[in-house]
Amino acid sequence: MYITKMEDGSITLTAPVMIPGAKDCDYENGEEPLTKEQISQFAESYEKYQFIDHEHGLTRNGRKIGEPVNSFLLTDDKSYQTIDGSKTYPSGTWMMTSHLTDEVAIKNAMDGKYTGYSVSVFSKDRADQYLEALKTDMNTPLPVACKTINSGGTSLIKDIPDPVVLSVSLVRSPCLHDSKFCELDGDIMTDEVSLKSKILDAMGMSEQAEVEALKSEVVSLESKIDEMQTNFTEALKSMQEAFETKLTEALSPVAEKNEEEIEEATEEEVEEVIEEQEVEEATSEEEPVTEEVEPVAEKGESKAEPVHDNIVAEKHVQNIYEALGRNPDGTRKL
Repeated sequence: MYITKMEDGSITLTAPVMIPGAKDCDYENGEEPLTKEQISQFAESYEKYQFIDHEHGLTRNGRKIGEPVNSFLLTDDKSYQTIDGSKTYPSGTWMMTSHLTDEVAIKNAMDGKYTGYSVSVFSKDRADQYLEALKTDMNTPLPVACKTINSGGTSLIKDIPDPVVLSVSLVRSPCLHDSKFCELDGDIMTDEVSLKSKILDAMGMSEQAEVEALKSEVVSLESKIDEMQTNFTEALKSMQEAFETKLTEALSPVAEKNEEEIEEATEEEVEEVIEEQEVEEATSEEEPVTEEVEPVAEKGESKAEPVHDNIVAEKHVQNIYEALGRNPDGTRKL
Protein backbone atom coordinates (compact mmCIF):
# COMPACT_ATOMS: atom_id res chain seq x y z
CA MET A 1 0.00 0.00 0.00
CA TYR A 2 1.42 3.39 -0.97
CA ILE A 3 -0.24 5.05 2.09
CA THR A 4 1.40 4.38 5.45
CA LYS A 5 -0.77 4.99 8.50
CA MET A 6 0.77 6.23 11.75
CA GLU A 7 -0.43 5.49 15.30
CA ASP A 8 -1.64 9.08 15.78
CA GLY A 9 -3.85 8.92 12.68
CA SER A 10 -1.48 10.82 10.40
CA ILE A 11 -0.18 9.27 7.15
CA THR A 12 2.88 9.31 4.91
CA LEU A 13 3.00 9.30 1.12
CA THR A 14 5.93 8.85 -1.29
CA ALA A 15 6.24 9.82 -4.94
CA PRO A 16 8.67 11.30 -7.48
CA VAL A 17 8.69 15.11 -7.48
CA MET A 18 10.80 15.74 -10.61
CA ILE A 19 12.09 13.27 -13.22
CA PRO A 20 15.07 14.00 -15.52
CA GLY A 21 14.13 14.25 -19.21
CA ALA A 22 10.42 13.78 -18.53
CA LYS A 23 7.90 15.87 -20.48
CA ASP A 24 5.17 17.57 -18.45
CA CYS A 25 1.80 19.00 -19.42
CA ASP A 26 3.39 22.31 -20.46
CA TYR A 27 5.76 20.68 -22.94
CA GLU A 28 3.54 21.71 -25.87
CA ASN A 29 3.68 25.30 -24.59
CA GLY A 30 7.47 25.35 -24.73
CA GLU A 31 8.44 23.96 -21.32
CA GLU A 32 11.71 22.08 -21.53
CA PRO A 33 12.41 18.75 -19.77
CA LEU A 34 14.64 19.22 -16.73
CA THR A 35 18.17 17.87 -16.44
CA LYS A 36 19.70 16.08 -13.46
CA GLU A 37 21.62 19.21 -12.53
CA GLN A 38 18.50 21.39 -12.61
CA ILE A 39 16.54 18.91 -10.52
CA SER A 40 19.34 18.70 -7.98
CA GLN A 41 19.29 22.50 -7.65
CA PHE A 42 15.50 22.55 -7.22
CA ALA A 43 15.66 19.86 -4.54
CA GLU A 44 18.32 21.85 -2.71
CA SER A 45 16.34 25.11 -2.98
CA TYR A 46 13.29 23.41 -1.43
CA GLU A 47 15.19 22.74 1.79
CA LYS A 48 14.68 26.38 2.77
CA TYR A 49 10.88 26.37 2.42
CA GLN A 50 9.53 22.80 2.85
CA PHE A 51 5.83 23.54 2.41
CA ILE A 52 3.35 20.77 1.63
CA ASP A 53 -0.02 22.07 0.45
CA HIS A 54 -3.30 21.04 -1.23
CA GLU A 55 -3.68 21.68 -4.99
CA HIS A 56 -1.26 24.66 -4.94
CA GLY A 57 -3.47 26.49 -2.44
CA LEU A 58 -0.63 27.82 -0.26
CA THR A 59 -0.58 31.24 -1.95
CA ARG A 60 -4.38 31.55 -1.75
CA ASN A 61 -5.07 30.51 1.82
CA GLY A 62 -1.67 30.01 3.51
CA ARG A 63 -2.74 26.47 4.45
CA LYS A 64 -0.03 23.90 5.05
CA ILE A 65 -1.23 20.28 5.26
CA GLY A 66 2.00 18.50 6.19
CA GLU A 67 5.77 18.47 5.95
CA PRO A 68 8.48 16.55 4.08
CA VAL A 69 10.18 13.86 6.15
CA ASN A 70 12.44 12.30 3.54
CA SER A 71 13.93 13.85 0.40
CA PHE A 72 16.57 12.25 -1.81
CA LEU A 73 17.89 11.90 -5.35
CA LEU A 74 18.16 8.46 -6.96
CA THR A 75 21.77 7.51 -7.62
CA ASP A 76 20.78 4.67 -9.97
CA ASP A 77 17.75 3.71 -12.06
CA LYS A 78 15.12 2.34 -9.69
CA SER A 79 11.83 0.48 -10.14
CA TYR A 80 8.88 1.10 -7.82
CA GLN A 81 5.34 -0.23 -7.58
CA THR A 82 3.05 2.78 -8.11
CA ILE A 83 -0.72 3.22 -8.09
CA ASP A 84 -0.50 2.84 -11.88
CA GLY A 85 1.69 -0.27 -11.79
CA SER A 86 5.48 -0.82 -11.77
CA LYS A 87 7.55 2.06 -13.07
CA THR A 88 11.29 2.58 -13.46
CA TYR A 89 12.69 6.02 -12.63
CA PRO A 90 16.07 7.17 -13.90
CA SER A 91 19.07 8.23 -11.87
CA GLY A 92 18.69 11.84 -10.67
CA THR A 93 14.94 11.54 -9.97
CA TRP A 94 13.89 13.61 -6.95
CA MET A 95 11.92 11.40 -4.54
CA MET A 96 10.08 12.61 -1.45
CA THR A 97 8.02 11.25 1.43
CA SER A 98 5.51 13.65 2.98
CA HIS A 99 3.86 13.43 6.39
CA LEU A 100 0.22 14.64 6.34
CA THR A 101 -1.27 15.94 9.58
CA ASP A 102 -4.26 17.90 8.21
CA GLU A 103 -7.48 15.93 8.74
CA VAL A 104 -9.10 17.03 5.47
CA ALA A 105 -5.95 16.20 3.50
CA ILE A 106 -5.72 12.79 5.19
CA LYS A 107 -9.36 12.02 4.24
CA ASN A 108 -8.75 13.14 0.64
CA ALA A 109 -5.74 10.84 0.41
CA MET A 110 -7.63 7.88 1.89
CA ASP A 111 -10.48 8.55 -0.55
CA GLY A 112 -8.09 8.49 -3.51
CA LYS A 113 -8.42 12.20 -4.33
CA TYR A 114 -4.63 12.57 -4.46
CA THR A 115 -2.51 10.57 -6.89
CA GLY A 116 0.84 12.34 -6.82
CA TYR A 117 2.92 15.51 -6.43
CA SER A 118 3.18 18.79 -8.30
CA VAL A 119 5.63 21.60 -7.51
CA SER A 120 5.04 25.36 -7.16
CA VAL A 121 7.93 27.39 -8.55
CA PHE A 122 8.70 31.06 -7.74
CA SER A 123 11.59 33.38 -8.32
CA LYS A 124 13.72 33.33 -5.18
CA ASP A 125 12.87 36.92 -4.23
CA ARG A 126 9.12 36.30 -4.30
CA ALA A 127 9.46 32.96 -2.52
CA ASP A 128 11.43 34.63 0.28
CA GLN A 129 8.78 37.34 0.63
CA TYR A 130 6.09 34.69 0.89
CA LEU A 131 8.10 32.75 3.44
CA GLU A 132 8.45 35.83 5.66
CA ALA A 133 4.72 36.54 5.40
CA LEU A 134 3.84 32.99 6.42
CA LYS A 135 6.02 33.31 9.50
CA THR A 136 3.85 36.26 10.53
CA ASP A 137 0.46 34.67 9.97
CA MET A 138 0.02 31.19 8.56
CA ASN A 139 -3.61 31.93 7.57
CA THR A 140 -2.98 35.14 5.62
CA PRO A 141 -3.09 34.74 1.81
CA LEU A 142 -0.59 36.75 -0.20
CA PRO A 143 -1.20 38.80 -3.37
CA VAL A 144 1.31 36.82 -5.45
CA ALA A 145 0.71 34.50 -8.39
CA CYS A 146 2.14 31.00 -8.09
CA LYS A 147 3.38 29.28 -11.23
CA THR A 148 2.82 25.53 -11.14
CA ILE A 149 3.97 22.92 -13.61
CA ASN A 150 0.34 21.82 -14.12
CA SER A 151 -1.05 25.31 -14.64
CA GLY A 152 -1.22 25.07 -18.43
CA GLY A 153 -0.45 28.81 -18.56
CA THR A 154 2.20 30.69 -20.44
CA SER A 155 4.48 31.30 -17.42
CA LEU A 156 6.99 28.49 -17.76
CA ILE A 157 9.71 27.38 -15.35
CA LYS A 158 12.34 28.08 -17.98
CA ASP A 159 11.22 31.75 -18.05
CA ILE A 160 11.33 32.33 -14.26
CA PRO A 161 14.50 34.15 -13.12
CA ASP A 162 16.39 32.41 -10.30
CA PRO A 163 13.65 29.78 -9.81
CA VAL A 164 13.13 27.86 -6.56
CA VAL A 165 10.58 25.31 -5.35
CA LEU A 166 8.41 26.95 -2.70
CA SER A 167 5.98 24.09 -2.10
CA VAL A 168 5.11 20.55 -3.17
CA SER A 169 1.39 20.01 -3.63
CA LEU A 170 -0.70 16.88 -3.31
CA VAL A 171 -2.89 16.88 -6.42
CA ARG A 172 -5.52 14.75 -8.15
CA SER A 173 -3.72 14.83 -11.51
CA PRO A 174 0.02 15.65 -11.60
CA CYS A 175 1.20 17.64 -14.63
CA LEU A 176 4.24 15.36 -14.61
CA HIS A 177 2.23 12.25 -15.40
CA ASP A 178 4.62 9.70 -13.86
CA SER A 179 4.85 11.56 -10.54
CA LYS A 180 2.54 9.03 -8.86
CA PHE A 181 2.52 7.65 -5.34
CA CYS A 182 4.54 4.48 -4.90
CA GLU A 183 5.70 1.94 -2.36
CA LEU A 184 9.26 2.11 -1.10
CA ASP A 185 9.23 -1.34 0.55
CA GLY A 186 11.37 0.05 3.34
CA ASP A 187 13.98 1.30 0.86
CA ILE A 188 14.17 4.89 2.13
CA MET A 189 17.25 6.84 1.11
CA THR A 190 17.83 9.87 3.28
CA ASP A 191 19.58 12.78 1.61
CA GLU A 192 22.39 14.03 3.83
CA VAL A 193 21.66 17.72 3.21
CA SER A 194 17.94 17.21 3.83
CA LEU A 195 18.52 15.39 7.11
CA LYS A 196 20.98 18.02 8.28
CA SER A 197 18.51 20.77 7.46
CA LYS A 198 15.77 19.05 9.41
CA ILE A 199 17.99 18.60 12.45
CA LEU A 200 18.94 22.27 12.36
CA ASP A 201 15.28 23.25 12.04
CA ALA A 202 14.44 21.10 15.05
CA MET A 203 17.14 22.97 16.98
CA GLY A 204 15.71 26.29 15.84
CA MET A 205 18.71 27.01 13.63
CA SER A 206 19.22 27.60 9.93
CA GLU A 207 22.28 26.51 7.97
CA GLN A 208 23.36 30.15 7.84
CA ALA A 209 22.96 30.38 11.61
CA GLU A 210 25.08 27.25 11.95
CA VAL A 211 27.79 28.82 9.76
CA GLU A 212 27.74 32.00 11.85
CA ALA A 213 27.94 29.95 15.04
CA LEU A 214 30.96 28.08 13.70
CA LYS A 215 32.62 31.37 12.68
CA SER A 216 32.02 32.70 16.19
CA GLU A 217 33.60 29.59 17.67
CA VAL A 218 36.65 30.01 15.40
CA VAL A 219 37.06 33.66 16.46
CA SER A 220 36.72 32.65 20.12
CA LEU A 221 39.27 29.88 19.66
CA GLU A 222 41.75 32.24 17.95
CA SER A 223 41.34 34.69 20.84
CA LYS A 224 42.05 31.93 23.36
CA ILE A 225 45.14 30.85 21.41
CA ASP A 226 46.44 34.43 21.40
CA GLU A 227 45.83 34.68 25.13
CA MET A 228 47.64 31.38 25.73
CA GLN A 229 50.62 32.55 23.64
CA THR A 230 50.81 35.81 25.63
CA ASN A 231 50.62 33.96 28.95
CA PHE A 232 53.27 31.49 27.80
CA THR A 233 55.63 34.29 26.72
CA GLU A 234 55.21 36.11 30.03
CA ALA A 235 55.70 32.89 32.00
CA LEU A 236 58.85 32.06 30.00
CA LYS A 237 60.26 35.55 30.60
CA SER A 238 59.53 35.27 34.32
CA MET A 239 61.26 31.87 34.44
CA GLN A 240 64.34 33.28 32.67
CA GLU A 241 64.57 36.20 35.09
CA ALA A 242 64.20 33.87 38.08
CA PHE A 243 66.89 31.56 36.68
CA GLU A 244 69.31 34.45 36.11
CA THR A 245 68.73 35.68 39.67
CA LYS A 246 69.34 32.24 41.16
CA LEU A 247 72.44 31.74 39.01
CA THR A 248 73.87 35.11 40.07
CA GLU A 249 73.23 34.33 43.73
CA ALA A 250 74.90 30.94 43.35
CA LEU A 251 78.01 32.32 41.60
CA SER A 252 78.57 35.40 43.83
CA PRO A 253 80.42 33.53 46.65
CA VAL A 254 82.73 31.91 44.09
CA ALA A 255 83.53 35.25 42.45
CA GLU A 256 84.25 36.89 45.83
CA LYS A 257 86.51 34.00 46.81
CA ASN A 258 88.48 34.32 43.54
CA GLU A 259 88.99 38.05 44.12
CA GLU A 260 90.30 37.40 47.63
CA GLU A 261 92.74 34.78 46.33
CA ILE A 262 94.01 37.22 43.65
CA GLU A 263 94.53 39.96 46.26
CA GLU A 264 96.38 37.56 48.57
CA ALA A 265 98.58 36.36 45.69
CA THR A 266 99.40 39.98 44.73
CA GLU A 267 100.40 40.87 48.27
CA GLU A 268 102.73 37.85 48.42
CA GLU A 269 104.34 38.82 45.09
CA VAL A 270 104.92 42.39 46.31
CA GLU A 271 106.53 41.13 49.50
CA GLU A 272 108.83 38.82 47.49
CA VAL A 273 109.96 41.69 45.21
CA ILE A 274 110.61 43.97 48.19
CA GLU A 275 112.69 41.26 49.87
CA GLU A 276 114.73 40.76 46.67
CA GLN A 277 115.42 44.50 46.38
CA GLU A 278 116.48 44.69 50.02
CA VAL A 279 118.90 41.81 49.47
CA GLU A 280 120.38 43.50 46.39
CA GLU A 281 120.87 46.82 48.24
CA ALA A 282 122.53 45.09 51.17
CA THR A 283 124.91 43.27 48.88
CA SER A 284 125.77 46.48 47.08
CA GLU A 285 126.65 48.28 50.32
CA GLU A 286 129.02 45.51 51.47
CA GLU A 287 131.18 45.56 48.29
CA PRO A 288 134.56 47.48 48.91
CA VAL A 289 135.28 50.63 46.94
CA THR A 290 138.55 50.41 44.98
CA GLU A 291 140.37 53.70 44.40
CA GLU A 292 141.99 54.06 41.05
CA VAL A 293 145.54 55.60 41.00
CA GLU A 294 145.93 58.19 38.43
CA PRO A 295 149.09 57.46 36.44
CA VAL A 296 151.83 60.10 36.29
CA ALA A 297 152.63 61.34 32.91
CA GLU A 298 156.10 60.66 31.86
CA LYS A 299 158.24 63.10 30.04
CA GLY A 300 157.00 63.83 26.58
CA GLU A 301 153.48 62.47 27.30
CA SER A 302 150.29 64.49 27.29
CA LYS A 303 148.85 65.68 30.54
CA ALA A 304 145.25 65.35 29.30
CA GLU A 305 142.54 63.57 31.36
CA PRO A 306 142.99 59.80 31.38
CA VAL A 307 140.42 57.59 29.54
CA HIS A 308 138.87 54.93 31.77
CA ASP A 309 138.23 51.57 30.17
CA ASN A 310 135.53 50.73 32.78
CA ILE A 311 132.23 52.51 32.19
CA VAL A 312 130.12 52.58 35.29
CA ALA A 313 126.48 51.77 34.25
CA GLU A 314 123.76 53.52 36.00
CA LYS A 315 121.80 51.25 38.23
CA HIS A 316 118.18 50.97 37.25
CA VAL A 317 115.76 50.02 39.95
CA GLN A 318 112.52 48.66 38.58
CA ASN A 319 109.32 49.79 40.04
CA ILE A 320 107.56 47.16 42.13
CA TYR A 321 104.36 47.42 40.15
CA GLU A 322 106.21 47.17 36.85
CA ALA A 323 107.88 43.99 38.05
CA LEU A 324 104.45 42.62 38.87
CA GLY A 325 103.08 43.66 35.51
CA ARG A 326 100.59 46.07 37.04
CA ASN A 327 99.68 49.72 36.66
CA PRO A 328 100.31 52.24 39.48
CA ASP A 329 96.64 51.89 40.54
CA GLY A 330 97.12 48.12 41.04
CA THR A 331 95.22 46.94 37.95
CA ARG A 332 96.81 44.44 35.58
CA LYS A 333 98.47 45.73 32.43
CA LEU A 334 96.87 44.57 29.26
